[in-house]
Amino acid sequence: MPTLDVLVRALGDDLAPVPPSVAVPRREVTGVHVSELTDPTPYLSGGELLLTTGMGLTGQTAQARAYAARLARHGITGLGLGLGPVYASVPDALTEACAAAGLPLLSVPGPTPFLVVARTYWSLLAAAGQEELTAALGAHRDLVRAAAGPTPVTAVVRILAAAVEGWAARLGPAGEVLEVWPRRRRAHARQIAAEVARLRVAGPHSSATFPLGDEDVVLHPLAGHGRLSGFVATGCPRPMRPADRQLVLTACALLALQSEQQRRGVAASRASRACVARLLLAGHVDAARSLAADLGLGVPPRRVRLLCLAGPAGAADDVLDALEAAVASPPRELIALPEAGEVWALLDPADVPAVLDAARGLTTGQPLGARALLGAETGLPGLRHQPAALRRALAAQPPGTVRDMGADGARALAAAPSLEPLLSYRRADLVPAVAAYLRHRGQWERAAADLGVHRNTLRHRIGTAARLLGADLDDPDVASRTWLAMRERGLA
Repeated sequence: MPTLDVLVRALGDDLAPVPPSVAVPRREVTGVHVSELTDPTPYLSGGELLLTTGMGLTGQTAQARAYAARLARHGITGLGLGLGPVYASVPDALTEACAAAGLPLLSVPGPTPFLVVARTYWSLLAAAGQEELTAALGAHRDLVRAAAGPTPVTAVVRILAAAVEGWAARLGPAGEVLEVWPRRRRAHARQIAAEVARLRVAGPHSSATFPLGDEDVVLHPLAGHGRLSGFVATGCPRPMRPADRQLVLTACALLALQSEQQRRGVAASRASRACVARLLLAGHVDAARSLAADLGLGVPPRRVRLLCLAGPAGAADDVLDALEAAVASPPRELIALPEAGEVWALLDPADVPAVLDAARGLTTGQPLGARALLGAETGLPGLRHQPAALRRALAAQPPGTVRDMGADGARALAAAPSLEPLLSYRRADLVPAVAAYLRHRGQWERAAADLGVHRNTLRHRIGTAARLLGADLDDPDVASRTWLAMRERGLA
Protein backbone atom coordinates (compact mmCIF):
# COMPACT_ATOMS: atom_id res chain seq x y z
CA MET A 1 0.00 0.00 0.00
CA PRO A 2 1.43 3.49 -0.91
CA THR A 3 2.82 5.59 1.92
CA LEU A 4 2.44 9.34 2.34
CA ASP A 5 6.10 10.10 1.62
CA VAL A 6 5.94 8.07 -1.62
CA LEU A 7 2.80 9.90 -2.71
CA VAL A 8 4.42 13.30 -2.04
CA ARG A 9 7.49 12.34 -4.08
CA ALA A 10 5.32 11.08 -6.93
CA LEU A 11 3.29 14.33 -7.09
CA GLY A 12 6.24 16.71 -6.69
CA ASP A 13 5.03 20.32 -6.49
CA ASP A 14 1.37 19.22 -6.70
CA LEU A 15 1.50 18.02 -3.06
CA ALA A 16 4.01 19.74 -0.77
CA PRO A 17 4.60 19.46 2.99
CA VAL A 18 3.83 22.46 5.22
CA PRO A 19 6.22 23.89 6.16
CA PRO A 20 8.49 22.72 3.29
CA SER A 21 11.32 21.82 5.67
CA VAL A 22 9.25 19.18 7.51
CA ALA A 23 9.99 15.56 6.65
CA VAL A 24 6.98 13.62 5.41
CA PRO A 25 6.40 10.52 7.57
CA ARG A 26 6.26 7.02 6.14
CA ARG A 27 2.61 6.33 6.88
CA GLU A 28 0.36 4.06 4.82
CA VAL A 29 -2.43 5.82 2.94
CA THR A 30 -5.61 3.73 2.74
CA GLY A 31 -7.43 6.15 0.43
CA VAL A 32 -7.90 9.76 -0.72
CA HIS A 33 -11.07 11.50 0.49
CA VAL A 34 -12.42 15.02 -0.20
CA SER A 35 -14.64 16.73 2.38
CA GLU A 36 -15.51 20.28 3.43
CA LEU A 37 -17.21 19.18 6.64
CA THR A 38 -15.78 20.41 9.92
CA ASP A 39 -16.25 16.84 11.21
CA PRO A 40 -15.80 14.34 8.37
CA THR A 41 -14.77 11.49 10.69
CA PRO A 42 -18.14 9.66 10.49
CA TYR A 43 -17.36 9.05 6.81
CA LEU A 44 -13.73 7.99 7.30
CA SER A 45 -12.28 4.68 8.51
CA GLY A 46 -8.77 5.92 9.33
CA GLY A 47 -5.58 6.01 7.30
CA GLU A 48 -6.93 8.33 4.58
CA LEU A 49 -5.38 11.45 3.11
CA LEU A 50 -8.10 14.08 3.60
CA LEU A 51 -8.30 16.88 1.01
CA THR A 52 -10.21 20.12 1.66
CA THR A 53 -10.34 23.71 0.43
CA GLY A 54 -10.93 24.90 4.02
CA MET A 55 -14.44 26.14 3.25
CA GLY A 56 -15.63 25.12 6.74
CA LEU A 57 -12.61 26.59 8.52
CA THR A 58 -12.78 30.08 10.00
CA GLY A 59 -9.08 30.54 10.54
CA GLN A 60 -9.54 30.85 14.28
CA THR A 61 -6.99 29.08 16.45
CA ALA A 62 -9.54 27.25 18.66
CA GLN A 63 -11.45 25.83 15.71
CA ALA A 64 -8.23 24.82 13.92
CA ARG A 65 -6.99 22.98 17.00
CA ALA A 66 -10.29 21.14 17.49
CA TYR A 67 -10.39 20.21 13.79
CA ALA A 68 -6.77 18.89 13.71
CA ALA A 69 -7.11 17.00 16.99
CA ARG A 70 -10.34 15.36 15.80
CA LEU A 71 -8.68 14.11 12.60
CA ALA A 72 -5.57 12.90 14.45
CA ARG A 73 -7.63 10.95 16.98
CA HIS A 74 -9.46 9.23 14.13
CA GLY A 75 -6.17 8.05 12.58
CA ILE A 76 -6.15 10.24 9.48
CA THR A 77 -2.78 9.88 7.73
CA GLY A 78 -2.55 13.46 6.52
CA LEU A 79 -4.46 16.67 5.69
CA GLY A 80 -4.10 18.36 2.29
CA LEU A 81 -5.30 21.95 1.94
CA GLY A 82 -6.19 23.04 -1.61
CA LEU A 83 -5.09 26.64 -2.14
CA GLY A 84 -7.01 29.13 -4.26
CA PRO A 85 -10.78 29.00 -3.76
CA VAL A 86 -10.78 29.90 -0.04
CA TYR A 87 -7.19 30.39 1.14
CA ALA A 88 -4.30 31.73 -0.93
CA SER A 89 -1.84 30.31 1.60
CA VAL A 90 -2.02 27.93 4.50
CA PRO A 91 -3.27 29.71 7.65
CA ASP A 92 -0.75 29.87 10.48
CA ALA A 93 -3.41 28.71 12.95
CA LEU A 94 -3.94 25.50 10.95
CA THR A 95 -0.18 24.91 10.61
CA GLU A 96 0.32 25.24 14.38
CA ALA A 97 -2.73 23.08 15.16
CA CYS A 98 -1.61 20.24 12.90
CA ALA A 99 1.91 20.37 14.33
CA ALA A 100 0.51 20.18 17.88
CA ALA A 101 -1.76 17.24 17.00
CA GLY A 102 0.96 15.34 15.12
CA LEU A 103 -1.09 15.47 11.91
CA PRO A 104 0.99 15.87 8.69
CA LEU A 105 -0.15 18.97 6.78
CA LEU A 106 0.30 19.36 3.03
CA SER A 107 -0.73 21.91 0.44
CA VAL A 108 -2.16 21.46 -3.05
CA PRO A 109 -1.44 24.46 -5.32
CA GLY A 110 -4.29 26.27 -7.03
CA PRO A 111 -3.93 24.89 -10.54
CA THR A 112 -3.85 21.28 -9.35
CA PRO A 113 -7.22 19.48 -9.18
CA PHE A 114 -7.81 17.12 -6.30
CA LEU A 115 -8.46 14.45 -8.93
CA VAL A 116 -4.75 14.49 -9.83
CA VAL A 117 -3.88 13.52 -6.26
CA ALA A 118 -6.51 10.77 -6.23
CA ARG A 119 -5.43 9.34 -9.60
CA THR A 120 -1.77 9.33 -8.60
CA TYR A 121 -2.65 7.49 -5.39
CA TRP A 122 -4.65 4.80 -7.21
CA SER A 123 -1.86 4.38 -9.78
CA LEU A 124 0.63 3.84 -6.99
CA LEU A 125 -1.76 1.42 -5.30
CA ALA A 126 -2.14 -0.58 -8.50
CA ALA A 127 1.62 -0.68 -9.01
CA ALA A 128 2.14 -1.77 -5.40
CA GLY A 129 -0.47 -4.49 -5.81
CA GLN A 130 1.23 -5.72 -8.97
CA GLU A 131 4.59 -5.68 -7.22
CA GLU A 132 3.15 -7.54 -4.23
CA LEU A 133 1.53 -10.10 -6.52
CA THR A 134 4.80 -10.63 -8.39
CA ALA A 135 6.68 -11.05 -5.12
CA ALA A 136 4.06 -13.47 -3.81
CA LEU A 137 4.18 -15.55 -6.98
CA GLY A 138 7.96 -15.63 -6.77
CA ALA A 139 7.81 -16.76 -3.13
CA HIS A 140 5.28 -19.49 -4.00
CA ARG A 141 7.49 -20.63 -6.86
CA ASP A 142 10.53 -20.74 -4.56
CA LEU A 143 8.59 -22.83 -2.04
CA VAL A 144 7.62 -25.37 -4.70
CA ARG A 145 11.20 -25.63 -5.93
CA ALA A 146 12.44 -26.07 -2.36
CA ALA A 147 9.93 -28.86 -1.73
CA ALA A 148 11.27 -30.73 -4.75
CA GLY A 149 14.89 -30.45 -3.59
CA PRO A 150 17.06 -32.93 -1.68
CA THR A 151 16.28 -31.39 1.76
CA PRO A 152 12.66 -30.24 1.39
CA VAL A 153 11.86 -29.54 5.05
CA THR A 154 14.93 -27.41 5.71
CA ALA A 155 14.60 -25.51 2.42
CA VAL A 156 10.86 -24.79 2.80
CA VAL A 157 11.31 -23.55 6.38
CA ARG A 158 14.12 -21.19 5.36
CA ILE A 159 12.24 -19.75 2.39
CA LEU A 160 9.06 -19.30 4.45
CA ALA A 161 10.96 -17.46 7.19
CA ALA A 162 12.54 -15.10 4.66
CA ALA A 163 9.24 -14.49 2.86
CA VAL A 164 7.34 -13.42 6.00
CA GLU A 165 10.36 -11.47 7.29
CA GLY A 166 10.31 -13.38 10.55
CA TRP A 167 10.93 -16.99 11.55
CA ALA A 168 9.47 -20.38 10.73
CA ALA A 169 9.64 -23.81 12.30
CA ARG A 170 8.63 -27.38 11.53
CA LEU A 171 7.33 -29.12 14.65
CA GLY A 172 6.62 -32.76 15.36
CA PRO A 173 3.21 -34.11 16.45
CA ALA A 174 4.01 -33.46 20.13
CA GLY A 175 5.39 -29.96 19.48
CA GLU A 176 9.06 -30.92 19.41
CA VAL A 177 11.16 -28.59 17.25
CA LEU A 178 12.46 -30.47 14.20
CA GLU A 179 13.63 -27.52 12.09
CA VAL A 180 13.73 -23.77 12.70
CA TRP A 181 15.09 -20.77 10.82
CA PRO A 182 16.82 -18.58 11.81
CA ARG A 183 18.33 -21.02 14.28
CA ARG A 184 18.58 -18.37 16.99
CA ARG A 185 14.75 -18.40 17.16
CA ARG A 186 14.63 -21.99 18.46
CA ALA A 187 13.68 -20.70 21.92
CA HIS A 188 10.63 -18.94 20.44
CA ALA A 189 9.59 -22.12 18.66
CA ARG A 190 9.79 -24.06 21.94
CA GLN A 191 7.50 -21.59 23.69
CA ILE A 192 4.43 -22.66 21.71
CA ALA A 193 4.25 -26.20 23.11
CA ALA A 194 1.10 -25.29 25.09
CA GLU A 195 -0.68 -24.15 21.93
CA VAL A 196 0.33 -27.41 20.22
CA ALA A 197 -1.28 -29.38 23.05
CA ARG A 198 -4.53 -27.42 22.64
CA LEU A 199 -4.57 -27.98 18.88
CA ARG A 200 -4.05 -31.72 19.34
CA VAL A 201 -7.18 -31.79 21.48
CA ALA A 202 -9.11 -29.66 18.98
CA GLY A 203 -8.39 -32.03 16.09
CA PRO A 204 -5.98 -32.51 13.17
CA HIS A 205 -7.44 -29.68 11.08
CA SER A 206 -7.42 -26.86 13.68
CA SER A 207 -5.09 -23.85 13.42
CA ALA A 208 -4.36 -20.92 15.73
CA THR A 209 -3.01 -17.37 15.71
CA PHE A 210 -1.71 -15.85 18.94
CA PRO A 211 0.68 -13.10 20.07
CA LEU A 212 4.21 -13.87 21.18
CA GLY A 213 6.00 -10.73 22.31
CA ASP A 214 5.78 -8.20 19.48
CA GLU A 215 4.99 -10.86 16.91
CA ASP A 216 2.00 -12.74 15.59
CA VAL A 217 2.52 -16.51 15.55
CA VAL A 218 0.46 -18.67 13.19
CA LEU A 219 0.31 -22.38 13.96
CA HIS A 220 -1.00 -24.74 11.27
CA PRO A 221 -1.27 -28.55 11.44
CA LEU A 222 0.17 -30.96 8.89
CA ALA A 223 -2.44 -33.66 8.41
CA GLY A 224 -3.27 -36.25 5.80
CA HIS A 225 -6.03 -38.84 5.82
CA GLY A 226 -7.02 -37.67 9.30
CA ARG A 227 -3.55 -38.37 10.73
CA LEU A 228 -1.52 -35.58 12.31
CA SER A 229 2.15 -35.57 11.27
CA GLY A 230 3.24 -32.27 12.83
CA PHE A 231 2.85 -28.49 12.71
CA VAL A 232 4.24 -25.43 10.96
CA ALA A 233 4.79 -22.36 13.13
CA THR A 234 5.46 -18.92 11.64
CA GLY A 235 6.23 -15.71 13.51
CA CYS A 236 6.44 -12.20 12.07
CA PRO A 237 5.79 -8.60 13.14
CA ARG A 238 2.06 -8.10 13.65
CA PRO A 239 -0.25 -7.94 11.93
CA MET A 240 0.51 -10.72 9.46
CA ARG A 241 -0.26 -9.72 5.88
CA PRO A 242 -2.84 -11.71 3.90
CA ALA A 243 -0.20 -12.58 1.31
CA ASP A 244 1.99 -14.05 4.05
CA ARG A 245 -0.90 -16.18 5.31
CA GLN A 246 -1.28 -17.59 1.81
CA LEU A 247 2.43 -18.43 1.78
CA VAL A 248 2.04 -20.26 5.09
CA LEU A 249 -0.82 -22.32 3.66
CA THR A 250 1.26 -23.20 0.61
CA ALA A 251 4.20 -24.24 2.77
CA CYS A 252 1.88 -26.38 4.91
CA ALA A 253 0.44 -28.10 1.84
CA LEU A 254 3.93 -28.85 0.49
CA LEU A 255 5.23 -30.16 3.82
CA ALA A 256 2.07 -32.24 4.33
CA LEU A 257 2.60 -33.76 0.87
CA GLN A 258 6.23 -34.46 1.70
CA SER A 259 5.18 -36.12 4.97
CA GLU A 260 2.61 -38.25 3.15
CA GLN A 261 5.19 -39.39 0.60
CA GLN A 262 7.58 -40.23 3.40
CA ARG A 263 4.80 -42.07 5.21
CA ARG A 264 4.12 -44.20 2.12
CA GLY A 265 7.76 -45.15 1.92
CA VAL A 266 7.78 -46.03 5.62
CA ALA A 267 4.58 -48.06 5.20
CA ALA A 268 6.11 -50.08 2.35
CA SER A 269 9.23 -50.82 4.38
CA ARG A 270 7.13 -51.81 7.41
CA ALA A 271 5.02 -54.13 5.29
CA SER A 272 8.17 -55.90 4.08
CA ARG A 273 9.50 -56.29 7.61
CA ALA A 274 6.08 -57.50 8.78
CA CYS A 275 6.29 -60.35 6.27
CA VAL A 276 9.67 -61.33 7.68
CA ALA A 277 8.27 -61.17 11.24
CA ARG A 278 5.29 -63.34 10.29
CA LEU A 279 7.58 -66.02 8.86
CA LEU A 280 9.80 -65.97 11.95
CA LEU A 281 6.85 -66.24 14.33
CA ALA A 282 5.53 -69.16 12.29
CA GLY A 283 8.88 -70.95 12.64
CA HIS A 284 10.05 -70.55 9.02
CA VAL A 285 13.47 -69.15 9.90
CA ASP A 286 15.26 -69.99 6.66
CA ALA A 287 12.42 -68.55 4.56
CA ALA A 288 12.45 -65.38 6.68
CA ARG A 289 16.17 -64.93 6.23
CA SER A 290 15.88 -65.50 2.48
CA LEU A 291 13.04 -62.98 2.19
CA ALA A 292 14.95 -60.40 4.22
CA ALA A 293 17.93 -60.79 1.90
CA ASP A 294 15.76 -60.49 -1.22
CA LEU A 295 14.12 -57.33 0.12
CA GLY A 296 17.43 -55.75 1.05
CA LEU A 297 16.61 -55.76 4.77
CA GLY A 298 19.11 -56.39 7.51
CA VAL A 299 19.75 -59.95 8.61
CA PRO A 300 17.59 -60.80 11.65
CA PRO A 301 19.68 -61.20 14.83
CA ARG A 302 20.33 -64.76 15.95
CA ARG A 303 19.05 -64.06 19.46
CA VAL A 304 15.94 -61.94 20.01
CA ARG A 305 13.38 -60.95 22.59
CA LEU A 306 9.73 -60.78 21.61
CA LEU A 307 7.69 -57.77 22.73
CA CYS A 308 3.91 -57.76 22.55
CA LEU A 309 2.02 -54.52 23.06
CA ALA A 310 -1.73 -55.01 23.21
CA GLY A 311 -4.68 -52.76 23.91
CA PRO A 312 -5.65 -49.19 22.95
CA ALA A 313 -2.22 -47.57 22.84
CA GLY A 314 -3.16 -45.73 19.66
CA ALA A 315 -2.98 -46.64 15.99
CA ALA A 316 -0.43 -49.24 14.95
CA ASP A 317 1.51 -46.58 13.02
CA ASP A 318 1.84 -44.46 16.17
CA VAL A 319 3.06 -47.45 18.16
CA LEU A 320 5.60 -48.37 15.49
CA ASP A 321 6.74 -44.74 15.29
CA ALA A 322 7.54 -44.76 18.99
CA LEU A 323 9.25 -48.15 18.97
CA GLU A 324 11.30 -47.37 15.85
CA ALA A 325 12.42 -44.05 17.34
CA ALA A 326 13.78 -46.00 20.31
CA VAL A 327 16.11 -48.05 18.08
CA ALA A 328 17.07 -45.15 15.83
CA SER A 329 20.51 -44.67 17.40
CA PRO A 330 22.41 -46.59 16.25
CA PRO A 331 20.00 -47.02 13.34
CA ARG A 332 18.47 -50.51 13.20
CA GLU A 333 15.45 -51.78 11.34
CA LEU A 334 12.70 -52.91 13.68
CA ILE A 335 11.16 -56.23 12.62
CA ALA A 336 7.57 -55.90 13.78
CA LEU A 337 4.16 -57.30 12.94
CA PRO A 338 1.04 -55.20 13.57
CA GLU A 339 -2.07 -57.30 14.17
CA ALA A 340 -5.61 -56.46 15.24
CA GLY A 341 -5.18 -54.78 18.62
CA GLU A 342 -1.57 -55.99 18.94
CA VAL A 343 1.94 -55.13 17.82
CA TRP A 344 4.64 -57.81 17.94
CA ALA A 345 8.25 -56.63 17.79
CA LEU A 346 11.38 -58.76 17.55
CA LEU A 347 14.09 -56.95 19.50
CA ASP A 348 17.83 -57.18 19.46
CA PRO A 349 18.75 -57.62 23.16
CA ALA A 350 20.82 -54.42 22.96
CA ASP A 351 17.69 -52.40 22.11
CA VAL A 352 15.59 -53.71 25.01
CA PRO A 353 16.14 -50.86 27.56
CA ALA A 354 15.25 -48.09 25.08
CA VAL A 355 12.26 -49.98 23.68
CA LEU A 356 10.92 -50.74 27.16
CA ASP A 357 11.02 -47.00 27.94
CA ALA A 358 9.05 -46.31 24.76
CA ALA A 359 6.56 -49.05 25.69
CA ARG A 360 6.04 -47.48 29.12
CA GLY A 361 5.30 -44.17 27.44
CA LEU A 362 2.69 -45.85 25.25
CA THR A 363 0.96 -47.68 28.10
CA THR A 364 1.05 -45.07 30.86
CA GLY A 365 -2.00 -42.82 30.95
CA GLN A 366 -3.95 -44.60 28.24
CA PRO A 367 -7.67 -44.16 28.97
CA LEU A 368 -8.52 -47.85 28.53
CA GLY A 369 -5.11 -49.25 29.43
CA ALA A 370 -2.64 -50.85 27.08
CA ARG A 371 -0.35 -53.65 28.24
CA ALA A 372 3.13 -54.65 27.15
CA LEU A 373 4.97 -57.90 27.83
CA LEU A 374 8.57 -58.73 26.95
CA GLY A 375 9.44 -62.38 26.53
CA ALA A 376 12.65 -64.14 27.43
CA GLU A 377 15.62 -64.11 25.10
CA THR A 378 15.53 -66.94 22.60
CA GLY A 379 16.97 -68.10 19.32
CA LEU A 380 15.00 -67.60 16.14
CA PRO A 381 13.81 -71.22 15.95
CA GLY A 382 12.19 -70.89 19.37
CA LEU A 383 10.13 -67.82 18.52
CA ARG A 384 7.20 -69.82 17.27
CA HIS A 385 6.38 -71.05 20.78
CA GLN A 386 6.32 -67.65 22.50
CA PRO A 387 3.21 -65.86 21.09
CA ALA A 388 0.73 -68.26 22.68
CA ALA A 389 2.44 -68.04 26.08
CA LEU A 390 2.71 -64.25 25.88
CA ARG A 391 -0.96 -63.92 25.02
CA ARG A 392 -1.92 -66.00 28.04
CA ALA A 393 0.32 -63.93 30.30
CA LEU A 394 -1.00 -60.67 28.86
CA ALA A 395 -4.58 -61.72 29.52
CA ALA A 396 -3.80 -61.86 33.25
CA GLN A 397 -1.69 -58.68 33.28
CA PRO A 398 -3.21 -55.44 34.68
CA PRO A 399 -3.89 -52.66 32.14
CA GLY A 400 -1.37 -49.85 31.88
CA THR A 401 1.62 -52.00 32.86
CA VAL A 402 4.82 -53.19 31.22
CA ARG A 403 6.26 -56.52 32.32
CA ASP A 404 9.72 -57.88 31.54
CA MET A 405 9.65 -61.64 31.83
CA GLY A 406 13.43 -61.74 32.17
CA ALA A 407 13.77 -59.04 34.86
CA ASP A 408 15.41 -59.80 38.23
CA GLY A 409 16.32 -63.28 37.09
CA ALA A 410 12.66 -64.38 37.03
CA ARG A 411 12.62 -65.63 33.46
CA ALA A 412 9.09 -66.96 33.53
CA LEU A 413 9.15 -68.28 29.98
CA ALA A 414 12.58 -69.82 30.49
CA ALA A 415 11.67 -71.49 33.78
CA ALA A 416 10.59 -75.10 33.99
CA PRO A 417 6.97 -75.22 32.83
CA SER A 418 4.34 -77.21 34.66
CA LEU A 419 4.15 -80.75 33.31
CA GLU A 420 0.46 -81.12 34.15
CA PRO A 421 -0.87 -80.03 30.72
CA LEU A 422 1.42 -82.63 29.13
CA LEU A 423 0.48 -85.41 31.54
CA SER A 424 -3.25 -84.74 31.26
CA TYR A 425 -3.27 -84.65 27.46
CA ARG A 426 -5.18 -87.44 25.73
CA ARG A 427 -2.13 -88.66 23.82
CA ALA A 428 0.37 -90.61 25.92
CA ASP A 429 3.13 -90.50 23.31
CA LEU A 430 4.03 -86.85 23.97
CA VAL A 431 5.93 -87.43 27.22
CA PRO A 432 8.43 -89.95 25.76
CA ALA A 433 8.79 -87.73 22.69
CA VAL A 434 9.77 -84.75 24.87
CA ALA A 435 12.12 -86.95 26.94
CA ALA A 436 13.88 -88.27 23.84
CA TYR A 437 14.09 -84.82 22.29
CA LEU A 438 15.68 -83.36 25.42
CA ARG A 439 17.94 -86.37 25.94
CA HIS A 440 19.44 -85.91 22.47
CA ARG A 441 19.64 -82.10 22.87
CA GLY A 442 17.23 -81.30 20.08
CA GLN A 443 18.78 -83.57 17.45
CA TRP A 444 15.79 -84.71 15.41
CA GLU A 445 17.34 -87.72 13.68
CA ARG A 446 18.79 -89.33 16.81
CA ALA A 447 15.67 -88.68 18.90
CA ALA A 448 13.39 -90.05 16.17
CA ALA A 449 15.58 -93.16 15.84
CA ASP A 450 15.45 -93.62 19.61
CA LEU A 451 11.63 -93.59 19.45
CA GLY A 452 11.43 -95.59 16.26
CA VAL A 453 9.38 -92.94 14.42
CA HIS A 454 9.92 -90.65 11.45
CA ARG A 455 11.48 -87.29 12.26
CA ASN A 456 8.41 -85.43 10.92
CA THR A 457 6.25 -87.39 13.35
CA LEU A 458 8.55 -86.32 16.14
CA ARG A 459 8.40 -82.70 14.97
CA HIS A 460 4.61 -82.80 15.19
CA ARG A 461 4.67 -84.30 18.70
CA ILE A 462 7.23 -81.78 19.99
CA GLY A 463 5.24 -78.92 18.48
CA THR A 464 2.11 -80.15 20.26
CA ALA A 465 4.00 -80.55 23.54
CA ALA A 466 5.52 -77.07 23.29
CA ARG A 467 2.08 -75.53 22.77
CA LEU A 468 0.70 -77.41 25.76
CA LEU A 469 3.60 -76.42 27.98
CA GLY A 470 3.64 -72.83 26.70
CA ALA A 471 7.42 -73.06 26.56
CA ASP A 472 10.29 -73.04 24.10
CA LEU A 473 11.98 -76.43 24.37
CA ASP A 474 14.86 -75.14 22.20
CA ASP A 475 15.78 -72.62 24.90
CA PRO A 476 18.69 -74.13 26.91
CA ASP A 477 17.31 -72.90 30.25
CA VAL A 478 13.84 -74.26 29.53
CA ALA A 479 15.21 -77.54 28.21
CA SER A 480 17.49 -78.13 31.23
CA ARG A 481 14.82 -77.33 33.81
CA THR A 482 12.18 -79.35 32.00
CA TRP A 483 14.58 -82.31 31.82
CA LEU A 484 15.28 -82.08 35.56
CA ALA A 485 11.56 -81.81 36.32
CA MET A 486 10.88 -84.94 34.24
CA ARG A 487 13.75 -86.76 35.94
CA GLU A 488 12.35 -85.88 39.35
CA ARG A 489 9.01 -87.42 38.41
CA GLY A 490 10.60 -90.46 36.83
CA LEU A 491 9.57 -89.54 33.30
CA ALA A 492 13.04 -89.43 31.76
